[in-house]
Amino acid sequence: MIFDFILTSLALTVVVEATLWWIILRDKPLKIVGYAVLINFLTLPLAQFTYFYLLNNLFFLEVVVVLVESLLIMLLFQIKYPKALYVSILANLASAVLGLWWVYSL
Repeated sequence: MIFDFILTSLALTVVVEATLWWIILRDKPLKIVGYAVLINFLTLPLAQFTYFYLLNNLFFLEVVVVLVESLLIMLLFQIKYPKALYVSILANLASAVLGLWWVYSL
């Protein structure tokens, strides 16, 4: 059950974030999907574990995830930090809203 939840949330997150990254960055689609998978494989399980077992504060966790992902986006796509931060904020806002809608519709 929990494994299905993690995989589904990861898949939804990657689809939403990669789509927004492609709209904004206009880079190679496979590169974007690969980086979206890599970055979210790092941040999503850690954020979920932290939320469920350590710190039940979604806003704080999303801020930390946005900051970590923006740094990774900047480094991997070799773009300036303000643009990476913008991409991270939009993508994480969209995936968080969709994720909350999905969880509460279960």
